[in-house]
Amino acid sequence: MGGKNVLFILTLVVCTIMSCQKKGKTSLEEQFVLSVTAKGFPDSTKVYLYNRDIDKNLDSAFVINQRFEFSGKVDLPSLCYLNFYDKENNPLEPYHYFFLENDSIFIEGDYSNFIDAKVVGSEQSDLLAAYYATLRNTPKENRKSKQLDFLFSNADNQMALNQLLYIKKEVSKDSLLLFHERLDSINSSSPKGLELLTYAKTSDIKPGDKYRNIVGYDLDGEEHQLFDYKGKVILLDFWGTGCVPCRKQNKEEFPRLMEKYNEEDFVLISYSLDKERKWWEKASKEDKINWINISDLVGMKSENVQKYAVTAIPNSFLIDKNGTVVKSFVGFYERENSIEREIDKLLAK
Repeated sequence: MGGKNVLFILTLVVCTIMSCQKKGKTSLEEQFVLSVTAKGFPDSTKVYLYNRDIDKNLDSAFVINQRFEFSGKVDLPSLCYLNFYDKENNPLEPYHYFFLENDSIFIEGDYSNFIDAKVVGSEQSDLLAAYYATLRNTPKENRKSKQLDFLFSNADNQMALNQLLYIKKEVSKDSLLLFHERLDSINSSSPKGLELLTYAKTSDIKPGDKYRNIVGYDLDGEEHQLFDYKGKVILLDFWGTGCVPCRKQNKEEFPRLMEKYNEEDFVLISYSLDKERKWWEKASKEDKINWINISDLVGMKSENVQKYAVTAIPNSFLIDKNGTVVKSFVGFYERENSIEREIDKLLAK
């Protein structure tokens, strides 16, 4: 009888220990620990962990002995950026994007090509790398079908949702609805899942369509409506503080356009997708924005943004004097001047 009691007690203790260990492991998996080796970065370089999905800086740190670390929790695997700033708080060229998950993640890269830093411990970052490798190794004429094959074969995750949203305008609405049906309850009801479903069920805006009115406020609190500028050639640009290409375009291309078309029937309107005024205002001052600059501080979920089906930034829409959408431009490509050439055509009419 005593032996049975000892066996029972030992069994109870072992089960209790295993239960505690399991609970501890579960707790650990519910948070992330991001450890970064940043070779060649000077001490005191400031780095922000920016969550692109919610358009917010999650945390900041300083590089010390070429290392820094973040920890915390994300509700879902999230597309994040590491953005670096010098001692004077000027943005540096190096940056890196990856999927942040509640796990132990390690990133190692060099200042000269940090965009290619190695990521270990993030399954969806691995999937993203495999996706890009597939595209690189596929001939251009077959790339679109291969791209969709990859995403549909790996549908049930935030990475695939994110990439499909980037190219949603190139995919039929029926295909998008089919993709959404393949998602589990967590992904289908996630912000990205709902964004995909909403887009698939609404009409898109395309060249030849009439422009749609948006309403926003500048940093002085003055209201601006897009319809107020009918009769002018309008360049409507959607951007955000944490978007590196957006910031480069603000500093390089747009000032050149403003100088060239200063006395023409042309208006440039920047619409910020930021949610916090302090970051929007800070970036606007750093970029020396002296043209119309508005927002409603609702971010990607704003009705204004949804009217133009914006999924990736920078995204600019060129609108003629009659209020017709002429072209949409996604991304910023230095020295391409495609926006400028299209404006020249409209103003020459």
